[in-house]
Amino acid sequence: MRKGKTAVRLLGTSSLGMGLVIILFLSSERQVHRNNAFTRRYPPHPVNKQYELDLGYNSYYIAGGSKNTLYLGNRTAPWHILEVNLGTRDTCHIRLEPNTKELKYRSLKVNVHSPYFFMMDGTIPLILRGKTGDWKAYPWMEGQAYFNKALAVDTNKIFIRTIAAGTQRSTLGLIEENNGFHVKLDSSLLQTKDHGLFDVDGIPIKGIGTDIMGYVHYYRNGFLTMDLDLDHVVRHRTIDTVEKAQIQVTPMDNNRNFQMSAPPTIINRTAAMYRSLVLIRSDRLGRNESRDMLDQAAIIDVYDTEKHTYEFSFYIHDVNKHKVREFIVYNGLLIGLADDRLTVYRLEPRYFETRSLDHNERTPQISFKETTGP
Repeated sequence: MRKGKTAVRLLGTSSLGMGLVIILFLSSERQVHRNNAFTRRYPPHPVNKQYELDLGYNSYYIAGGSKNTLYLGNRTAPWHILEVNLGTRDTCHIRLEPNTKELKYRSLKVNVHSPYFFMMDGTIPLILRGKTGDWKAYPWMEGQAYFNKALAVDTNKIFIRTIAAGTQRSTLGLIEENNGFHVKLDSSLLQTKDHGLFDVDGIPIKGIGTDIMGYVHYYRNGFLTMDLDLDHVVRHRTIDTVEKAQIQVTPMDNNRNFQMSAPPTIINRTAAMYRSLVLIRSDRLGRNESRDMLDQAAIIDVYDTEKHTYEFSFYIHDVNKHKVREFIVYNGLLIGLADDRLTVYRLEPRYFETRSLDHNERTPQISFKETTGP
């Protein structure tokens, strides 16, 4: 009888303990998303949804755009591109062709910078290039530099992130073809506050038709802008207050490798550039913002890199309960991918072109410039 009572008590205690753990976990999750230290402003209707397209698969990613055309690569079919006419909403499936069947690769990703397209695999390393319309890929760079992220920023220039051999830290650089290949690395760009790997992780960005590119940190409130030669560097802060990445990392093993021991706090999910503006998706709730809204939409914060200010924010509503995972902005449109859907929004010119607010909407601009590089 006593054994039975003891078992019941143990079960009750265990259940209570598990319940407390779950409550604490959910509470911590809510705290991760909230930061009462900043306040956003939401002007009325900065973007207006035009339409959405069913792509059939959720493995598409944005490969680039040109005029009224969007190009989508496919993670599960690297030699396939979907061409979308944003005006007529027509789609065309394109088969890319290598110039040789002996090509060796591990993980190819397509990037279109009209009139060329690039196919890049930084683990080989290998970059193929071909002309849009012809869609035949020829070897462009082999063995010059390994990289873990790459973005074509010109017809003969690739913006990369790599691991510096001497320091084993993440470094930004360029691969450029100009009477031969040249690799330029600048170890001063990514300023680490930890071990120099996860804490400086981020996404390279560039606006279509601009001579500015950038790098947005995932785990802290900062992003960089610079010209296409890695010069005229400006460091910016976002409205969030997390200056140091909240990451737990295991000690370095015998192979000099680090691993994350817990999921990090993500400050900036993804980003895009439009003229002098940087648009960043954030899951972080500011003062007086409803968690219910975050369950229905993604928050996009807009920064002006010329004025070094936070401008405003707006929502992109979820599609079939899926948030926009990436987006691109050009030609007066914001185009996003959510699950297997492509969504198109029209930008309101008074916010994105002149960026002037009505008299009743005016609030003091918030400056977030840090320092200017050489």
